[in-house]
Amino acid sequence: MNTQSSKTIIFYTTPAHGHINPALPIMSALIEKGYTVIAYSTDEFKEIIESSGAEFRRYVLGSIRFRTSIGSDLMPLTDLILRFTRFALPRLITEAQCVDPVLILHDTLALWGRMTADALGTPAASINTIQTVYSVHSNTFKLYTRNFAASTFSKLYKFGEIDEGRNALQNLYGLEKTDLLSLLMNKEKFNIFTFPRCMHPDGEQLGQDCFFVGATSRLRSVNSGDMIDCDNLIYVSLGTVFNKSMAFYHNLIKEFGGTPYNLLVSCGDNYGRLSRINTPDNIVLTPFANQGAALASAKLFITAGGMNSLCEAVAAGVPCLMVPQQGEQMANAEMMERIGAGIRSHGLLYEEGSHMISAFRRNDKLIDIFSNVRIDLLISTLEDYMKRV
Repeated sequence: MNTQSSKTIIFYTTPAHGHINPALPIMSALIEKGYTVIAYSTDEFKEIIESSGAEFRRYVLGSIRFRTSIGSDLMPLTDLILRFTRFALPRLITEAQCVDPVLILHDTLALWGRMTADALGTPAASINTIQTVYSVHSNTFKLYTRNFAASTFSKLYKFGEIDEGRNALQNLYGLEKTDLLSLLMNKEKFNIFTFPRCMHPDGEQLGQDCFFVGATSRLRSVNSGDMIDCDNLIYVSLGTVFNKSMAFYHNLIKEFGGTPYNLLVSCGDNYGRLSRINTPDNIVLTPFANQGAALASAKLFITAGGMNSLCEAVAAGVPCLMVPQQGEQMANAEMMERIGAGIRSHGLLYEEGSHMISAFRRNDKLIDIFSNVRIDLLISTLEDYMKRV
């Protein structure tokens, strides 16, 4: 029995801020068009999902735990995806059959979303918040190989468990496309990218089945958080996950303390420990900052290099000094250097940062590209896709 309207869409998230936040404006736009959106995630994201207007449904995890930092280790990540898919799929398929959705959306990492759509024969589209890799011959694969090689080869012992997991899904559900890339990057007949095409190493080669909607994270309004009004502002944030490097914060305070610059440092859960340090007057620590407001005033953004943050900075015309904490951020940093929007730090934060501020020239073309978010065109294209398949 269909317990929802005939315009119901299910979205299977990957429970991580960097994956969910860019999808929120897409969910809101679909709801404004009259669709009912059901979004599966973990309790941590219940409030922000419901703020988009979507109905939140909880993933039943059993003994499985999503650890967002696992994204830096591809082999354990693949093993987690396979284990969760095998555990959750029977319940997800049954619940989806009761809803009878017109479309299934899933994060590119959410293999369980692809398999639920296949089981129901429902049209599906992926939401890609990362530089997705579809071929071992692609520029993106080469880029990821360079930046993930060390962490991947150190976890090759996981391959036996991965092989066992995909064999089980093949036997139970007839899983197709079981190579490692397909398990991690679940391509559909329609694939949505939440950043501009120029930030993808293979952007110009990807075809009509790949829709670059633009930096959707810019559309999400965040009104809380401390802000300072001052000259020569440098905004600093390592993001929400890979932000635990105390050596980075100590070095930052040492290099910029007593300089002409004023630093607003968003340090998340590290605030408690860092607040006990004798911090110079020109450096303000906060557990959370309104990033949009900070970037509107900043002369420089010192960042780990998450895709959403980089897109917001380029749209604001702020140069980025990137301090990558894991492989995906390293790949993002390389793309930012290619388009001339920032440089990767080699550890000389003050010297590199002050040079960037003095040498940076505003690029209106890049600002336009990163400011252009084509939500309306995405929704109409998505509706055409649903009618075709």
